[in-house]
Amino acid sequence: MNFARALVCVAVVIALHGCKKEENLPVPNITNGDFESWTSVDELQGWKSNSCPTCSPDFQTYVIQKTTEAYHGRYAAKIVYNGVFCATASTKLAIATHPDNLTGFVKCQLNPGDSVSIKVRVYSNNTVVDSGRWVNRESISAYKQIVIPVSHSSTHADSVKVSVRGGTIRGDNGNGSVMWVDYFSFH
Repeated sequence: MNFARALVCVAVVIALHGCKKEENLPVPNITNGDFESWTSVDELQGWKSNSCPTCSPDFQTYVIQKTTEAYHGRYAAKIVYNGVFCATASTKLAIATHPDNLTGFVKCQLNPGDSVSIKVRVYSNNTVVDSGRWVNRESISAYKQIVIPVSHSSTHADSVKVSVRGGTIRGDNGNGSVMWVDYFSFH
């Protein structure tokens, strides 16, 4: 066998081995976990939130904002405290297997004393059976990967909910805390 043919054989073996499926069923991706899908009025698709880009009271109600400051892809979600209410967003999806953890990328500008959080709740027949939580109290200037371990006290799981909660403190400059999130997935 000549050298070029041997290299092709090695490449084929590596490619096939790399494509081997895991023995366990894969955990589904999070609905719009890459934060690329937004409506024509810039509402985050696939997530429930208290953000209202089209509302016009005397304060900012567009608190879950589409931003091009993304870790991956074109967009991320920017979670802004408007001085009136905490920004929240959540998504719930059916699962075939229990997730081990949630990974994602975050950065934030927090005012002193403020915090932001991401929570994972695993359900079986509408009852929370396992969970995980990340709480942050410090600013993060560049995107950082976070890994939120999910407890495993139950073997039965049929759905999972991911909730993001922004800050609640306005700084001396009048600006509220801000968090950016991107590229969420279960592993």
